[in-house]
Amino acid sequence: MPLQPSNTDITVVQTCGVCNFEIDSYTVKLDNLMLVSKEQIWCPKCQASRPEVRVVAGRRDAVTKEQASYPKSVPAASNFPPQSRQSG
Repeated sequence: MPLQPSNTDITVVQTCGVCNFEIDSYTVKLDNLMLVSKEQIWCPKCQASRPEVRVVAGRRDAVTKEQASYPKSVPAASNFPPQSRQSG
C-alpha cells in the first residue's frame, strides 16, 4: 500500500511568465495538481496578457534555503609549480 501524505491539499501560486509578479494563488488536491499551463494570464504589473507560470507555494524559499546550505567554493591556489611535459 503506498504511503499517503497527511495533507493532500497543495497551494499553487500563479505568476507572470515575464516579470515573475505573483498574481494569485489557489489550493488543489494533490491528485488534481497540474503545474504545466499554456494559458495567458493578465498581469497587473505588465498591464498585458502574459504566459502563466504555476509553482508550488514555498518552493522558491525551499530552493533558496537548500542552496544556502551548500558548501562554499574555494578558489584554486595559483602558486603551484609548472608541470613539465614528458615526451614519449
